[in-house]
Amino acid sequence: MNDLLAPWESSPADAFDLAKVGHLLRRAGFGASLPVRRQLQQGGVVKAIEYAVRVAGAPGPEQTMLPDVIAFGDIQRVRAFRVWLALHSAHSLAQRVSYFWHGHFATSNQKVNDPRAMAMQMATFDRLGLGRFDELLAAMCRDAALLRWLDNDVNTKSKPNENFARELFELFTLGRGHYSEADIREAARCFTGWHVHDGAFHFVPYLHDIGDKVVFGVRGNLDGDDVVAATVTRRESAEFLATRWLRFFVHPEPERTEIDALAAAYERAGRDVHATLTTLLRSRLFFSPRAYRSKVKSPADFVLGLVRALGARGAATELAAAMAQLGEAWLEPPSVEGWHGERAWLSPASWLLRSNCAAELVAGRLGKLTPAPSSLFEHCRQPADFAREACLLLLDGVITEADRTRLGEVAAVHGKDVEAAAVAVLHAATCLPEFQLT
Repeated sequence: MNDLLAPWESSPADAFDLAKVGHLLRRAGFGASLPVRRQLQQGGVVKAIEYAVRVAGAPGPEQTMLPDVIAFGDIQRVRAFRVWLALHSAHSLAQRVSYFWHGHFATSNQKVNDPRAMAMQMATFDRLGLGRFDELLAAMCRDAALLRWLDNDVNTKSKPNENFARELFELFTLGRGHYSEADIREAARCFTGWHVHDGAFHFVPYLHDIGDKVVFGVRGNLDGDDVVAATVTRRESAEFLATRWLRFFVHPEPERTEIDALAAAYERAGRDVHATLTTLLRSRLFFSPRAYRSKVKSPADFVLGLVRALGARGAATELAAAMAQLGEAWLEPPSVEGWHGERAWLSPASWLLRSNCAAELVAGRLGKLTPAPSSLFEHCRQPADFAREACLLLLDGVITEADRTRLGEVAAVHGKDVEAAAVAVLHAATCLPEFQLT
């Protein structure tokens, strides 16, 4: 299947419809309003891809607002800022990729206990997340929050600590089975003295081991940068990252041929993340039936995707709290492995929590949405009109006739009360199994 990553093209049998636009914008961002989706559908797939993968040409709120955000030293404020960016940034792929890297280099303020360091880590993802992986990894090896999270600020030549080196190979670059215990021991020596002082990276020369080390067959007076250089060029690293990107953007169970194809594209692109993801997001694989609604929505996708689908604005603090209640507190992942995701997000208890959260959101009891969701239904007169509009807003217009009928019956209960009918039908739509998938 050499054509997996060939650009997808619209045809009479497989048109660029609202479902494909919604799929693209949910995976390359956190979704978009119905008017935006319709406009992009009319413009065609090429323009839609250009819109989805565009990057900032000048400093955005990620940079300009950061000093004010971190000045308070409050992790809740930092978390709310990240939610605000996900909702309102004009460059949704950058925010989506920062979200990906947050789960990849999973770091928790529960241990770091430094909101400024956590904010700066996210800012690094914003700045370098779509560039060459070499540069991002080098920056993360100097990231104060990550170094503290993985105990490298106590890694010294007299007592090497292997935690950072182990996770660097296992979770960030290669995956299990592609390094030896000797590689870990030697890499740990390379990172001795890479510490944190006053919340920032600080190299302590007298604590650094200047002796010869051997990492992946490379011998010399190596340091952390040498470890990065020796790691990122390995084929196993390309395959590891390709697997992670395929799981995140396409399908939770990528096949070997898909991994090989994306790994090769990544290497051809010089390990450039933006170029690699652009290839993936415009590919036949991405727009295949196998990818559509193949992933379970995370709490972020559920909450923020609902708000964005309605074209609304909401209180970032309240939305962040809602995501945390559903199991995803940004900046506080449960472990070094991040959130396990997919089916782990769903259980009878979490389904009920999602239902209650959606009910509170659309009814305006969870940080009032503006404009009110009911304004989207002002032209609706019959129950079938409410069902059709809810289906377009939240489900790309793709729904079974039985479910469409049931949505109409939900709206009919409220007679001519447009606001009540709108709230009820939206809530009912969010409870459908299809809405739990992205």
